[in-house]
Amino acid sequence: MTGLDSPGARLLIERGLEGSAYTRWIGTRLRSFAAGTVEIELDLRPDLTQHHGQAHGAVIGYLADTVSAWAAASMVGDVVTSEYKLNFLAPARGELLWARGEVLRAGKRQVVVRSDVYAQASGQETHVATALATITPIGDRA
Repeated sequence: MTGLDSPGARLLIERGLEGSAYTRWIGTRLRSFAAGTVEIELDLRPDLTQHHGQAHGAVIGYLADTVSAWAAASMVGDVVTSEYKLNFLAPARGELLWARGEVLRAGKRQVVVRSDVYAQASGQETHVATALATITPIGDRA
């Protein structure tokens, strides 16, 4: 899959990590990076859980949204999310949450990305959510 030059795209994503107070606060880390495919992770802390002790749905949504945008950015540069549809598949319990975003199609006006979110508990992974996102390239319009 073609995309931005790898160092330039990775730098864009690393700036996103550093430049967003929310992303820093929640503890997002870049797990892996390739043109069209990005993985991120964060530690599941008690302050990110809901009343049943599992990850709050907003945290799952954040991971799906962020990894989708960053996968798209690896192909087309700076982006914003236009929309995403999220399906919760299982409760997210454990020590670690991680997500993978994969570009399905990168066009001039939109990028379609599939993302999957996983929870890791005692070395066991559970697929907890899947999403389909439409991401809009914005170039230098931010």
